[in-house]
Parts: sequence; structure tokens; C-alpha cells
Amino acid sequence: MLFNLMKFITWFLSPLTLAVFGVLLGGYWVWRDHLRRGLWALALSVVWLWVWASPWFFILIGGALERAYPPAKPESLPRADAIVVLGGGIKSPTHLTPDADLTTAADRGWHAARCYHAGRAPLILFSGVGEGPGMRRFLIDLKVPADKIVLETDSKNTYQNSLFTREKLKEIKAKRVLLVTSAWHMRRSLLVFKHMGVEAIPAATDYEALSTRGMLSPSCLTYYLPTADCLNKSSAVQKELIGYWAYRAYLVTGKIRGRS
Repeated sequence: MLFNLMKFITWFLSPLTLAVFGVLLGGYWVWRDHLRRGLWALALSVVWLWVWASPWFFILIGGALERAYPPAKPESLPRADAIVVLGGGIKSPTHLTPDADLTTAADRGWHAARCYHAGRAPLILFSGVGEGPGMRRFLIDLKVPADKIVLETDSKNTYQNSLFTREKLKEIKAKRVLLVTSAWHMRRSLLVFKHMGVEAIPAATDYEALSTRGMLSPSCLTYYLPTADCLNKSSAVQKELIGYWAYRAYLVTGKIRGRS
């Protein structure tokens, strides 16, 4: 129930939804002859959408999350009992597509394989519903032995990732893990894994905002021009921020209830 409510709130507060609402409200006011009020609503909606779709703004809010977990070479990471990879970067094969479909977050699987080959841990545990077969094939193609890959395919969100992964870790007697996920998603992931009592060391990857900053200069016009890609990425960062504080409130409330 709580997670469904979170999805609705995230959708309702998304930049695109609020912009559409503002346009509809402005149009209604213009239709009702409240011209000044309507034009203000329309103008603010356009500015709002422009800001959220602009590279500079995505770099600002996304970079704030990513810089907390700077890129590190696999060889520099400490050793652990397992490498835990969170889902979200790959689509498994279907009857129409024989191969796995990689998204930008597929860096997670690639980085996990690099950590494995660097000798940071003896196995990789992947967590995510519906993505297991695709990630397994991807890791095998990256020369990770099949018997060194463990799948957890029931979790549908970050909280379940930590909950179900903890049980898998108990089965394989792993206590200390390298946690591999996108840099912007790492803060929330560490929060819930710590709550579950798992000793997780961040091994971040998939630096979307920092990558964008590396390719664009503030002196370029394109740094300020809106794009659909940046709108999508900024919306994902906003969702992540809402999710982090919602999870934090949920976990704190759970602790308070447990003490009462």
C-alpha cells in the first residue's frame, strides 16, 4: 500500500505532470476570462518545464547525488564476501528478442563484472524481478563463470532488494558486500541495506549527471536548451529524492513502532 502511494505521489509531483496541470489550469482561467491569471499560469508552466528539461539543472541536482560517491577503480575497492548488483539496467530476452536489451543503467552489470575480475569478491548476486535471465547472460558474456552468479528475482523495489538479498546472503554465508548500483541511486540503497543489517560498501557506477557535465560546457548554448532526455533524467532524480525521504520516514517510523 505504501509503495503504491509513493508511486502515485511521485507521478503527481513529476515535472511533466505539474507542467501539464499548470497548462490546463491556465487554459481554464483564460477560457473563464481571467486572462492575467491564466497567462501567468501558462508562462510559469513553460518556465518550470524548461528548467527541469535543461542540462544545467539536471547536472545540478543529479550531480549533487553522484558526487557523494565518486568513481573508483575496481582494484581500489576493499574485498568483500559478495558483489550485490541491483536491477534496473537490463531487459531479459523475449520470444521476439533473443538477446538481452541493455539500457544506460546496464553499467551496473559491467561494473560488477569488473569488480569480480579484479578479485574483489568470489561471486555476484543480482537482485531484481524479471531481469535475472538477461543479467545472467550478460555477466556470462563478460566472462563471469555461471556458477559464480546468484539470482534473486522476486524484488520489485529497493526495499525488497535489501530484504530478499539479505536472505540470499545468509544462505551463502556472506556478511560484507560490495553494493553496485547507479551513483544517483546509491544513497537510498545504502540506507535500506544498512537498515537490514547488511554491511554494504558502495561501488557506484552509471554517472549520468557527471557524464553530461563532462560533455557540455556552461559557455555552450546547448547547456541551457531543454531536451526530452534531460527532462526524463531530471524526473528520475526527483523520483529518487522523494523515494529517499519517503524510505527514511518509513524506516524511522518502523523503528519507533518497534520500540513502543
